[in-house]
Amino acid sequence: MATTFLMLAGGSHRIGRAVTSIDRIARGRLAANIGPNECSCHSATRQILRTFAVVAFALVATPTFALDLNSFRAQHGRQPLSQSIRLTGAASSHANTLAARQRLDHSGFRQRVDVSSGPAAENVAYGCATEDCVIRMWARSGAHRANMLRRDVTSYGLASADGANGKRYWVLELGN
Repeated sequence: MATTFLMLAGGSHRIGRAVTSIDRIARGRLAANIGPNECSCHSATRQILRTFAVVAFALVATPTFALDLNSFRAQHGRQPLSQSIRLTGAASSHANTLAARQRLDHSGFRQRVDVSSGPAAENVAYGCATEDCVIRMWARSGAHRANMLRRDVTSYGLASADGANGKRYWVLELGN
């Protein structure tokens, strides 16, 4: 199962199967079902409704305690990475291979990720059910943490796959 993301102003969050970007005001209008010029009520009332809608949307749709790669990077003063279709495909392919073999390795890394286009790195793990769990696990490992905080990469791909042993295998590919 590949992880999918809803891009929000504060970073990306694992939500459903759609990738979208909605600014704070539009998100509030969407949640409150208010169009840009539809409300004839007082400006302060509109602002309260928008704020309420944004808070309600955040509480329902995104766990505030969840950690994703770009949130982790932001906590450490790093620029966000863009999600790459190419790197996500490579991560998904390798996650499925790991799940089928039921073991971790970095076999074929140089073939999966084009290292000629610049620096690249890979993290693998198993056992976590969520993205939050695997990011936290990698954050506690020096080498994996260093990969997630690299300044010389601009893109990432993250995917997971379930093995027949019931464990979920994760792969994070980083590159340019």
